[in-house]
Amino acid sequence: MDIHKPKPFHGWREFLKEYGIIVLGVLTALALEQAVVSIREYGLAGEARRSIRAELAADLGLMETREAVEPCVTRRLDEAQALIGRPAETNAPIWIGHPPAFPMRDSQFRSVAQAGHASLFSIKEQAAYARIYAYLNLYNEAESREQAALADLRTLEQKPPMTAEVAWRLRSALQQARTARWMLEVTDASAHRVARELGVGAAKGRLFKMQSICVPIHTSRADALRLVAQGRPGNRAYDEP
Repeated sequence: MDIHKPKPFHGWREFLKEYGIIVLGVLTALALEQAVVSIREYGLAGEARRSIRAELAADLGLMETREAVEPCVTRRLDEAQALIGRPAETNAPIWIGHPPAFPMRDSQFRSVAQAGHASLFSIKEQAAYARIYAYLNLYNEAESREQAALADLRTLEQKPPMTAEVAWRLRSALQQARTARWMLEVTDASAHRVARELGVGAAKGRLFKMQSICVPIHTSRADALRLVAQGRPGNRAYDEP
């Protein structure tokens, strides 16, 4: 085997030329590697952004679907208030019902955050997503409190003896329902404001033909369930509470 000794450089010019070629090759390789990483990160950021925005659009659409029944909620709470503290009309049935409940989803946002892809967004965009999902979490909590309060108000359907204690408990439930509804309105408005900043619109939602809270108050349970079931899968009311 022939072993070739490295050729000595003949002067600084030749040395700098060879050195420059080596440095240029290394820098070119690094630049290409960084370009590949940047392209990959750009693709991951785009995919993560699309999944989060689709989830937000769906959540906002559910909020707007809930907004459509607000007149029914207002009327029902006023009607319930009028019933509290006075003797029940024996022959008139009472149906309280409940507003629709749409849990706000955050699975896509949590998945993106856990994968570390949220760090690919700008600080401003990350902050905006954090804010809107915080509002959605508060919306979920308010929905839960509202449903619990309406469950207590549905005691009116049983026409209990209107003692001072019963009236006090029902008035407390009514106030809890109003407070929860106020929080729903506040968080709804706040979430939509941040969504506009992000350029995210609401997906189109769909209500069933008759919402439980919109059934006239003096409707028998059997008739109310028939009304609520209309247009639902299998025409089922799922034995609403």
